[in-house]
Amino acid sequence: MGVRGLSTYILEHLSSVLEQHMLHNRHVIIDGNNLAHILYYECTGINAAFGGDYDKYASFVQGFFERLQSCEVHAIVIMDGGQPLRDRKMRTVKERVVNQIRTCLSIQPSNQFRLKVFPCMGSQVFVTTLQKMGITVLQTDFEADEEIAMLAKKLGFTVLSNDSDFYVFNVPFILLDSIRHKKVCTGKKKKSRETFKYMTCCHFNLDIFCEETGMDREHLPLLATLLGNDYLAFDVFTDFYAHLGDGKRNRNMTARHKTIRNVISWLASKKGRTTDDVITDVVSIIKGKKIRRKILQSLNNYTCLKTNLLNLILAESSLKSLLEKVITSDSSLLDDSSKTERLECETERHECETKVHNVKPEFETALILKSGKKLPAWFVEAYRMYKVPHEVADILTQSYFISPPQVEDEFSDCSYLVVEPIVRSVYTLLWKGVRTHQYVKRFKVIYKKDDFKVSEIQVEENLDEASLRECDEYDSDVVVEEDSDEDWDHEIEKMSQPEEDKELEESEVSTEDEIIRGLESNMDQLCLKGDESTSEVEESCNGLLKTRSRARRFCLKWYLRKKKGLCIRRVSYLPSKEATSLPSLNQVGSLSVADKKKVFYNMLGSDTEFMDLDLPNDLELILDFIIYWFRRSKLSLIDCHILAVLLCVFMYYIIDGKIGRVRTWKAFEDVERCKTVVAVLRDSSAYCNPSADVVDLLTHISNEECLIASYNLFKFHHMNQKVNDKYYSRRTVHAFSEYQACIYFMQLLNSLLCSPFPMLSVECLWGGTFCYNVFFDLKKRDNPLFRITDLLGRGTCLEKLFLKLFKKLGEVLNFKKFSHMLEAFKKARGSQKRNKKKKKIASTAENEGNKIISERREKGVDKHKTSANSDVHVSLISKEKVSVKQKAQKAKTNTEIKEVVEKKEQKNASREQIGKNERKNSQTNQASKNDCKQKTKKKGKMPKNRKGRGK
Repeated sequence: MGVRGLSTYILEHLSSVLEQHMLHNRHVIIDGNNLAHILYYECTGINAAFGGDYDKYASFVQGFFERLQSCEVHAIVIMDGGQPLRDRKMRTVKERVVNQIRTCLSIQPSNQFRLKVFPCMGSQVFVTTLQKMGITVLQTDFEADEEIAMLAKKLGFTVLSNDSDFYVFNVPFILLDSIRHKKVCTGKKKKSRETFKYMTCCHFNLDIFCEETGMDREHLPLLATLLGNDYLAFDVFTDFYAHLGDGKRNRNMTARHKTIRNVISWLASKKGRTTDDVITDVVSIIKGKKIRRKILQSLNNYTCLKTNLLNLILAESSLKSLLEKVITSDSSLLDDSSKTERLECETERHECETKVHNVKPEFETALILKSGKKLPAWFVEAYRMYKVPHEVADILTQSYFISPPQVEDEFSDCSYLVVEPIVRSVYTLLWKGVRTHQYVKRFKVIYKKDDFKVSEIQVEENLDEASLRECDEYDSDVVVEEDSDEDWDHEIEKMSQPEEDKELEESEVSTEDEIIRGLESNMDQLCLKGDESTSEVEESCNGLLKTRSRARRFCLKWYLRKKKGLCIRRVSYLPSKEATSLPSLNQVGSLSVADKKKVFYNMLGSDTEFMDLDLPNDLELILDFIIYWFRRSKLSLIDCHILAVLLCVFMYYIIDGKIGRVRTWKAFEDVERCKTVVAVLRDSSAYCNPSADVVDLLTHISNEECLIASYNLFKFHHMNQKVNDKYYSRRTVHAFSEYQACIYFMQLLNSLLCSPFPMLSVECLWGGTFCYNVFFDLKKRDNPLFRITDLLGRGTCLEKLFLKLFKKLGEVLNFKKFSHMLEAFKKARGSQKRNKKKKKIASTAENEGNKIISERREKGVDKHKTSANSDVHVSLISKEKVSVKQKAQKAKTNTEIKEVVEKKEQKNASREQIGKNERKNSQTNQASKNDCKQKTKKKGKMPKNRKGRGK
């Protein structure tokens, strides 16, 4: 909800109504969806072009709430639920989705910091981060604004939001954009001189607003309605705006701001009159149908407030102490009328508390099913605690689902199509036991020579007329393309096999369209023959068309991207045989964990593949994500896709889970010491057990090897500067968007089955920039396994665990290069081990030989008598008590030592002989020169110059 342009108008032209305030020692209710988007857009270092950096976002959210807690600000976060009933807001929702789709398709590395793209699982990361910190997060049935306003009035809390509707709700209101949360200030109390921490912010003063504008408080909801909100578009009041005129000229005002100013001035002129009288004046100006009813419905959203969360908040043990300490300083943001209203709400709250202490509170809900039946208590509780996503409410109440847009390739199919079987199973599970309509269609088409007729068209239906209301038309200017009948054909249940008949040639038709096409193609022949079955065929065809149009209304309307637009894909229930194997929501709560897992794999259409590995539940679910994605992907995936995703799991789930999130160079100062520790660990038998299973490897993973691996993988967390728009691969990002869709819907399925597997958050599994960089780094390698073992550390438990899991995935998914990669890896590792062993033997032999030579030189022993020295060395070895294999190894090394010593002695002897000969030659030459000099002195003549020299 929101009034377009009202916030900017107040900031630019009525800034006096926003007063500076120190936020500390206060109880607040936060608009969760609003804050989640604001923090994501403020977080630095996020590369939205690669699908979402969830770990950076989670760290930023945690830092924000840690700073709030340091200022003694106690928060309750309220998240939005499903869309409002009766499609009151469908126009606004579809416009936003279409704009998000276009933004996702146009984003690139060059413009990603300018365009705002909120990832599909951003809200889930926001909630799980708060839940880990112990902060209360609750989800409403529908829009959260009304619940937040009502709770703020009942509990006396301050609202933190950017939604302009809170200017109208008459509650203490602080703008989220005005909070300078990156800088925590320190102040002193005047009386006690105690220091305290606070954040500067601006709160909205309603009294000053009414004084500045001259309006009545009662007319504030009418102001929001006349300016246009999410329920009533502003273009409805075009005639009203024209009637008001342009007013005073102001070049600094936009056209929208001038309209706001004119409406405020007009309402100020109606001061003292009732709201009904003012509405009558508006209706007299506007020429439209049912305009009064629409205005009253919009006003009810601001005046008739209800809450289903109060009893739940009062029953929370973590909130009892918080509510008992409702601080009197909170009243500083209230005016006189609000204070009296707060006193009345406090008495009502105390009455609710006494009821809560006496009777266990039930989870109240306003979710209205078409059948009128109540949802089970476990489901409502999970929904309230945000363990079930809000899209489920749309499926239950209105039979549609809007997939959040992702960064995709425009010319590829929507990434969510890979999970269509899961969506169909979820729709069947949610409506099983609560739906009031069933239809069974059986078609038998009989051919006899040139004749064509329908022998049976049976439609058994029990339809609730109340649920047949027309819901396909929305108040929207956005063009939404309907899926074609050919795309919907595969959703129709296949007919039963026809009975055998020797005289008739029978043919089974699997879809209604084929029947209709056959009827139309043979209609002319039947008419020319004057066949009596013509009328029967016409009636059958008309009945079939009516059945189609009626049956389509009971399909789930799935809103998906199609190129640059939005389309509706119809998803029907599972066939009756498959649907009977699924439990209803009421039955899910009584199932055992093993039965829930069976249902989970049944809905995925597969069996568990990891019985032999004895995996933990969380790791089993993670591998299920990867397997389902690889099997169902619309793109041609390669081995490097799986390697990159699996390395993400090791980085975010295992390494970060062991040592925490390490993303600064300063944290890697201890890497050299860790390398020494890991080298010692590799020599221990317990650490290098080749027969260790997955659980043993997980337990033996050390902090030192995790820090080394994190150091090696550090560069992949940041965008490569070489990746510009020219070399940016949108198709690769599209493939990983499919993986996100699999995680999203498989987690949804897990939550609907009471979590037989642990609920995992995507920031612990995947990161867009990291995965993209790793994929292209591995793709350019001949054997990417060598690269991964270097990154994780050779011989470590991380490397062994990775190879064990990758080997199992290769067996399950039948990788094309899997066997070749592993064979090459084993050969290379074997040759590396042999070379390493030889080098070690050679180095030891050389060291021993040097020792023997040095001892001989000191004792003056003859250099050529190597046998005595070898006997001494062998005698030293014989003193040690070793096994037979070790003795053989030692003997082998001794012979090698002998050879090395002999070679060295021979080299030394030859060098000494060469040195002696050179010294003799130099002495003879010197003697001959001296004789020549003496002769020349006696004669008194110098020797003649040699040829070629100058004079």
